[in-house]
Amino acid sequence: MVWSIPCIFIHKDFRRHGVASQLLKGVIGFAKENGIRIIEAYPAIPTKEKLPDSFLWIGVYKSFESAGFQIVDQTSKNRPMVRYYTE
Repeated sequence: MVWSIPCIFIHKDFRRHGVASQLLKGVIGFAKENGIRIIEAYPAIPTKEKLPDSFLWIGVYKSFESAGFQIVDQTSKNRPMVRYYTE
Protein backbone atom coordinates (compact mmCIF):
# COMPACT_ATOMS: atom_id res chain seq x y z
CA MET A 1 0.00 0.00 0.00
CA VAL A 2 1.16 3.55 -0.79
CA TRP A 3 0.28 6.64 1.19
CA SER A 4 0.45 10.05 -0.41
CA ILE A 5 1.05 13.31 1.43
CA PRO A 6 -0.75 15.92 -0.70
CA CYS A 7 0.00 18.89 1.54
CA ILE A 8 1.72 20.09 4.67
CA PHE A 9 0.72 23.42 6.11
CA ILE A 10 2.44 24.79 9.19
CA HIS A 11 1.10 27.91 10.89
CA LYS A 12 3.36 30.89 10.20
CA ASP A 13 4.36 31.20 13.87
CA PHE A 14 5.93 27.74 13.77
CA ARG A 15 7.66 27.71 10.38
CA ARG A 16 11.45 27.37 10.11
CA HIS A 17 11.64 25.47 13.40
CA GLY A 18 11.73 21.90 12.06
CA VAL A 19 8.03 21.24 12.71
CA ALA A 20 7.40 19.80 9.24
CA SER A 21 10.34 17.39 9.54
CA GLN A 22 9.11 16.19 12.93
CA LEU A 23 5.58 15.82 11.57
CA LEU A 24 6.92 13.71 8.70
CA LYS A 25 8.91 11.53 11.11
CA GLY A 26 5.66 10.96 13.01
CA VAL A 27 3.93 9.96 9.77
CA ILE A 28 6.75 7.51 9.07
CA GLY A 29 6.41 5.91 12.49
CA PHE A 30 2.63 5.62 12.15
CA ALA A 31 2.97 4.15 8.65
CA LYS A 32 5.46 1.53 9.87
CA GLU A 33 3.12 0.52 12.71
CA ASN A 34 0.25 0.11 10.25
CA GLY A 35 1.96 -1.82 7.46
CA ILE A 36 2.27 1.03 4.96
CA ARG A 37 5.25 0.26 2.73
CA ILE A 38 5.66 3.47 0.72
CA ILE A 39 4.98 7.12 1.49
CA GLU A 40 5.24 9.59 -1.36
CA ALA A 41 4.84 13.32 -1.88
CA TYR A 42 5.51 16.09 -4.37
CA PRO A 43 7.14 18.93 -2.40
CA ALA A 44 8.46 22.18 -3.81
CA ILE A 45 12.09 23.05 -4.36
CA PRO A 46 12.01 26.85 -4.06
CA THR A 47 13.72 28.78 -6.85
CA LYS A 48 13.87 31.98 -4.80
CA GLU A 49 14.92 32.70 -1.24
CA LYS A 50 11.42 33.74 -0.20
CA LEU A 51 8.26 32.44 -1.84
CA PRO A 52 4.68 33.31 -0.88
CA ASP A 53 3.14 30.82 1.54
CA SER A 54 0.47 29.96 -1.01
CA PHE A 55 3.15 28.32 -3.18
CA LEU A 56 4.43 26.07 -0.40
CA TRP A 57 1.30 24.31 0.87
CA ILE A 58 2.67 21.12 -0.69
CA GLY A 59 5.69 21.19 1.61
CA VAL A 60 9.30 22.08 1.02
CA TYR A 61 11.76 19.47 -0.20
CA LYS A 62 14.27 20.20 2.60
CA SER A 63 11.75 19.02 5.20
CA PHE A 64 11.20 15.75 3.37
CA GLU A 65 14.92 15.27 2.87
CA SER A 66 15.52 15.82 6.61
CA ALA A 67 12.95 13.12 7.37
CA GLY A 68 14.70 10.61 5.08
CA PHE A 69 12.67 10.87 1.87
CA GLN A 70 14.53 10.44 -1.41
CA ILE A 71 13.82 11.81 -4.87
CA VAL A 72 12.61 9.03 -7.16
CA ASP A 73 11.50 11.16 -10.12
CA GLN A 74 12.44 14.71 -11.03
CA THR A 75 10.57 15.18 -14.30
CA SER A 76 9.54 18.55 -12.89
CA LYS A 77 12.54 20.65 -11.88
CA ASN A 78 10.75 22.25 -8.92
CA ARG A 79 8.32 19.47 -7.91
CA PRO A 80 10.11 16.14 -7.53
CA MET A 81 8.39 12.94 -6.52
CA VAL A 82 9.87 11.83 -3.21
CA ARG A 83 9.39 8.53 -1.44
CA TYR A 84 10.11 6.91 1.86
CA TYR A 85 10.25 3.12 1.95
CA THR A 86 9.37 1.79 5.39
CA GLU A 87 10.87 -1.64 4.79
